Amino acid sequence: MKRASFLVVVGLAAILAVPGVGLAQTPTTNSPTAPVTGMKPDRTTAPGGVREAMQKREAVKRQKRAECRAKAKAEKVALMKRPAYVKKCVAQSN
Repeated sequence: MKRASFLVVVGLAAILAVPGVGLAQTPTTNSPTAPVTGMKPDRTTAPGGVREAMQKREAVKRQKRAECRAKAKAEKVALMKRPAYVKKCVAQSN
């Protein structure tokens, strides 16, 4: 019993003796294309013009979806069939 507890203590001492090098955070830069911190630090932000263009395209898509949802509601399409109806409607309006 003494030998087992001694081995446990030695094992814990060996673990605690190793410095936590991998736990330190790396410094971030203020560069606009620097990696974004968080769960996926390898991602970078897009340039401003590209982001604005993407936002405009998404706004157009949101508007089309909203119009198709309103059309489906006006036509009293069943709730379970509305997603397919909206998808088809958006595809036709392109």
